[in-house]
Amino acid sequence: MATVTRSRRSQIQREAAQIRMRGQRRQHDTARIARTIQDALGEVNALEAWRFALGWSRSQTVTQVAGLYVADGLLPPGLSKPMLCRWEHDADEWPGPEYTVMLCRAYGARPEQLGLARALAPHMIPPGAMR
Repeated sequence: MATVTRSRRSQIQREAAQIRMRGQRRQHDTARIARTIQDALGEVNALEAWRFALGWSRSQTVTQVAGLYVADGLLPPGLSKPMLCRWEHDADEWPGPEYTVMLCRAYGARPEQLGLARALAPHMIPPGAMR
């Protein structure tokens, strides 16, 4: 993925928010809003498009994932905003299988919807992991 300037990144965030609001007014589901964001904004990968479609910041995503770990009786992971940023912008950087499952649970999506299918073999998805 090409480098995006801070100015363009801010513009992308504004445009994604507008797309999300239009989609919500039309009662589109999150998957459709995410696809629309990704189609309209070529610099945005599927993982980031879903975050934008939900209207979440990276901090909110980290909090949501940590909450899933706690709800499962586990200690929160070392997930950070910079890690999530790398997964969203670095084509060579992928979350491991455990983070992939938790991101899918947090976003209510399947690995292929988040562009993470190659990060997780289908047999590794625990029953009930996806909403």
